Amino acid sequence: MESSLNDLKYFSNKISKENLILLEGKNLLKEALKADCIKLQRVFYSNDELLNDNSLIKEGIIYRRISEDLMNAISDVKTNQGILAFANFYPEKILKRESFRIILDRVADPGNMGTIIRTAASVGCEQILVTKGSVNPWSQKVMRSAMGGHFYIDIKQNIISKNIFKYITNDHKILVADSNLVHDAVDYTDLSKKLNPDDKICLVIGNEAHGVDVHFYELVNQKYKVIPINIPTNMESLNCSVAFAVLAFELRKIFNKK
Repeated sequence: MESSLNDLKYFSNKISKENLILLEGKNLLKEALKADCIKLQRVFYSNDELLNDNSLIKEGIIYRRISEDLMNAISDVKTNQGILAFANFYPEKILKRESFRIILDRVADPGNMGTIIRTAASVGCEQILVTKGSVNPWSQKVMRSAMGGHFYIDIKQNIISKNIFKYITNDHKILVADSNLVHDAVDYTDLSKKLNPDDKICLVIGNEAHGVDVHFYELVNQKYKVIPINIPTNMESLNCSVAFAVLAFELRKIFNKK
């Protein structure tokens, strides 16, 4: 047990250094074991029965048992899942995917951020650009919600809006998700008529309460189209993660025509 405690102290001190991340819960560990960009260094567990699950076992990884009290002290949830791991993350090993990028502008809720990352991974998104003022995409709450989506997308964070074009090219078509109908807006159901399968797309999703920053509209100038999602009731708008899912899978249909 002493060697387990020393190991735990060693890796805890290295969090946020050397690309080391903390993964908590068996589902997240299972996804990590399948991902090329993740290398598990240590797995700590407090429930012996978890090791009966062969999908959590991989040759070459060191497993250490710790007490339930220690697991509770490390975990940031009320009821821990009895297993966590420290892993190295190598973003350069993420498989290159579609020319489809997302800008998340001040998305504040961890659940929304995680759901968007998970959905983005499902549709083949290449990169997510997270502006300054958003929730940390690598927080434990976001990672649990994303269910391993982080392992399939290049995520850049703390980007200042005026620097956003360092990450996207002039030939990207910028689409801003906005519930307000404006001049020259494109209804999401008409995207297939406006876009081609080989187009480079950048979809912008804004803050839950305030939408996309006005400053961002000024930056993109004439390069963008606004995509409203019409709601046939008195509801003001969709949750931003739901709106993203609707638009992302509509775009996926276009990419599938290649």
